[in-house]
Amino acid sequence: MLKGSGLEYDKMKQYSLFFPILFVIGLFFILVSPHFLSDGMFLDGLWYATLSKNLAEGFGSFWVPRLTQTYNAWGQPPLAYLLESVFFHFGKSLYVAKIYSVFTCLCTGVLMFLTWKEVGGKRENFWMVLLLWIATPLVSWCAPENVLENTMVLFTLLSVLFYLRSLRRNHILNVVLAGIMLFLALLTKGFTGLYPLAFPVIHMLFVRKTTPPLALADTLIMLACVLLPVTALYLFSPEAKLFMQNYLFEQLLTSLKYIQTVNTRFDIVLQFFTQALLPLAIVGVVLLVAWMQKTLHNPFRDTNRRLTWALLALVLAGVLPIMISLKQRGFYIVTVFPLFALAAGIAIEPLLENIRTSPVFTKISKGISVVVLMAAIALNIHFAGKAGRDENLLADIRLASSQVPEDTIISADKTLYTLWSMPAYFYFEKKISLDFDSVREWHLDGINAAPPDSSYLLCAKGNLLQLFRKQD
Repeated sequence: MLKGSGLEYDKMKQYSLFFPILFVIGLFFILVSPHFLSDGMFLDGLWYATLSKNLAEGFGSFWVPRLTQTYNAWGQPPLAYLLESVFFHFGKSLYVAKIYSVFTCLCTGVLMFLTWKEVGGKRENFWMVLLLWIATPLVSWCAPENVLENTMVLFTLLSVLFYLRSLRRNHILNVVLAGIMLFLALLTKGFTGLYPLAFPVIHMLFVRKTTPPLALADTLIMLACVLLPVTALYLFSPEAKLFMQNYLFEQLLTSLKYIQTVNTRFDIVLQFFTQALLPLAIVGVVLLVAWMQKTLHNPFRDTNRRLTWALLALVLAGVLPIMISLKQRGFYIVTVFPLFALAAGIAIEPLLENIRTSPVFTKISKGISVVVLMAAIALNIHFAGKAGRDENLLADIRLASSQVPEDTIISADKTLYTLWSMPAYFYFEKKISLDFDSVREWHLDGINAAPPDSSYLLCAKGNLLQLFRKQD
C-alpha cells in the first residue's frame, strides 16, 4: 500500500470512531438536559446528595451519616456518600450532586469501552454499544438523578471486566480484584450488587473456556473477597457492626416483609423488557440495513454467540433475584443495561462493518454529530436553572429559609410529614432541621392552616406552606 493511501486509511478509521461517538455523547446530553442543570431532584437522589454534602462538611460520619439534626439517615450502605462528598469540596449547590451523577455515567461508558476491548470488539464499532445503552429510557432518567445505582454500576462492571481479564492473564490477581469490586458494590447499595458472583459459572457454561471446578473456585475466591472484609468490619468496628445490624433488620428485612410498591413479583421483569424495547428496535434496524446490504446471511462467529448468551444470562442474574421482594423500583436494575448493551453489540458487530465503512454512513455521521452536539449544548443552556422538579415546594422552602437563621430547628405540622423531600431540601438549602413532634419558636404548616395559637404571627406564605413565629 502507498504511504499516502495508508495515511488516508488511518484518517478515515479515526473519523469512523470519532463522529459516531460524538453523536452518541451529544444524544446523551440531549436526553438528560431537562433534569441535568435544572432545579430540583428526585427524592432518593436528593436525600443521598444531602447526606454526601453533610459528610463533606463534617456532619455525620462514614458509618453514621446524618440527614438533619432531627432525622436519621436512610439505611443504605454509605460508600457512594463518601465518593460524592469529594465533589462537595468544590461546591455546595445541588448541581454538584447532578454533576457527580452524570460523571459516574461517563465513567460507566469508559468501563464499557474497556470491557468491549477485552472481549475483542473493534473500537470503531463501540459507538453502537453506547447507543444501545443510552437508548434505554431508564439510563437517561437515572443519569442526573443521583441514584446509588449510578455509583454501584462502576463496581459491578469492574468486577466483570477483571474476571474477563483473569481468563487471559494474572488469573488469581484479577479474580481477587473482581471480588473486591463486589465488596465495594455491596458497600454502595447492598446485596443487589452481588449478582456478578454468578459470572464465573455462567461464563463456563456458555463460553466453555474454563472447567466447572475452576469456575467454582473462582466464585468462592470472589465470595471470600466479599465476606472476609465484611467479617473483619463486623468484628473490629463497633460502628460498622451497628450499621450492619440496622441495615439487615430495619432496612432489608423490613422491606421484604412489610413494604410493597408493586402488585406482582414479575413487575421487575416486565420493567426490564419494557426498557429493552428501544435498544432492541435499534438492533432490528441494524438487521434490516444488513439485509438490504445482503450481509445478513453472514454467520455470527461462534465465540460471539456464546459470549452474548453469557452476558444475557448475567443480566437475568441481576434482574430475577429482585423478584424476592415486592418493594421494586425500575432503577434497581439500571446496572444491568451496560451488560445488555455489550451483549447486543457483540451479537450484531459482524453486521456493522459494511454499515460503518460505507461512504454514506461517514458523511451522515459527520453532519449529524455536529448538529446533535450543538443541540445538546443549546438545550442544557435552555434548561439551566429552570424548575425541573418540586417548583412550588422549593419556592416555599426558599421563602421560609430566608426568614429563619441557619442551623435552626423549626417545628412542622404532622400533616406535612409525607412531603418526603422537604426535610432534605431545608437542610440542603440552609441547614434547617424539621421537628414533627413538638411546637417550637418557628413553626411550618400547610397553606390553609391556622397558627398553633394566638402568640404566633405569620412570617411567610407561599403556594403550599406558611411559616409562623412565636412572639414574646
